[in-house]
Amino acid sequence: MKKFNNFLANKLSIILSSMWLFWVLALVLIILWFLDPPTTPFDISLFVISTAFQAIALPVLAFVSNLQGDRAEKVAKETHDAVMKELALLREQNAELKELVTDHVKTHKK
Repeated sequence: MKKFNNFLANKLSIILSSMWLFWVLALVLIILWFLDPPTTPFDISLFVISTAFQAIALPVLAFVSNLQGDRAEKVAKETHDAVMKELALLREQNAELKELVTDHVKTHKK
């Protein structure tokens, strides 16, 4: 059940954060507006705030969140790569120092 839930959550997050969903919802809202237009200021504000804003904001906010996540992942990868290069350099220097110390110890023991 956990695998299915993870699969479903992953697929839904992809769909809900797509700009395709934004355009589909925007089109549906425009069609609904023309089929049954709100007549009073209250109806208009209710439509705009509770329907249009929420339907349009969800995919846009999720899309932007994914972009920020991708940027954060890129920065983390670049940081990881830089640290790994530095670690390789330090290991190389450590090996050279060990060799120098070993040679120095051998030279002074004689």
